[in-house]
Amino acid sequence: MKRRASAPPALSGCLLLLGLVWLALSATAADAPVGTQVPELFAGELDDVGPQYLLLEKPRARTFDLWTELEITGTSNATLVETNPTFSTITSAQAGVTWHSRRQPRWGGELGWETGVKGQAYRYGYITGVKQKVNYLEIDRNDFDLIGAHLRTDWRREHWLAGVTLRGATLRSKATNRVFYEEAALEWQLFHHWVLTSRRTLAVGLEGAARFSRTDSFGLLPEGWNDRAEQGLFALFDQPVGSRWHLQPALRVYASRYTNSGRNRTDWHESGRVALIYALSRQAELRLSGGYDRRDSSEALIADFHKWDLGLAASAQWRF
Repeated sequence: MKRRASAPPALSGCLLLLGLVWLALSATAADAPVGTQVPELFAGELDDVGPQYLLLEKPRARTFDLWTELEITGTSNATLVETNPTFSTITSAQAGVTWHSRRQPRWGGELGWETGVKGQAYRYGYITGVKQKVNYLEIDRNDFDLIGAHLRTDWRREHWLAGVTLRGATLRSKATNRVFYEEAALEWQLFHHWVLTSRRTLAVGLEGAARFSRTDSFGLLPEGWNDRAEQGLFALFDQPVGSRWHLQPALRVYASRYTNSGRNRTDWHESGRVALIYALSRQAELRLSGGYDRRDSSEALIADFHKWDLGLAASAQWRF
């Protein structure tokens, strides 16, 4: 899929996202229990048994997550071309809300449900210049917005995690103000975690998806031209560094087989990432990441590309 696009985003939207992140950075630890303390019957009683309360506030189940993230990425191949790649920057701003059910015991583990919506904006060339020319076109013509929703169920048992997600997304070009791609997908994951030491873990898993799409091609392409089935393998290593840092290298390889009867296309995509994550508070974190991606396609008209990325992100999450 080739991205098409447009003009700069609304400044107010970026300020709102930055404001939400700032609120999380200044969040403080939870207050002490609320209640009426029983007075001492004799001097020093509370030194022995601690404060006693007649009434403690019952913790309320928190089932909603409000989250936001802002990421700036410098990439060696901003438009995913095969020849003459150009360095540029991509800014991604997103926010969403997710509802979680209470987890229930099922099949020897715990079963949970969640559903959520999100909005995301991709803007090209904010640092290198939105009128930077790539293949004779201004790079900001690749700008687009995404609106998505999902319904997910997952099952956990000790070191196992299995999940199935129904997801939908719509992509709208800022240059033409047209929806150029829509997708409905059924995704699945199966992961296993190994505790290597008391502070070091390794997660390895399989993942896959069936994707059903509609591409706006002004009538040139048949329905479902980009329908595909995907299978992949994923591995992530987590190493805490001190009390607030985490180092997370990850590898991923997956294959996409396009299922439209008029195509004979299979893509192989390999990627490697290293992320250094700093916990600012319980609600917020900073992430510095670098990575390498490459794609090989069996279809001659589809670009085989590779690229290097370096990104800086700030994210925040509130549960209520």
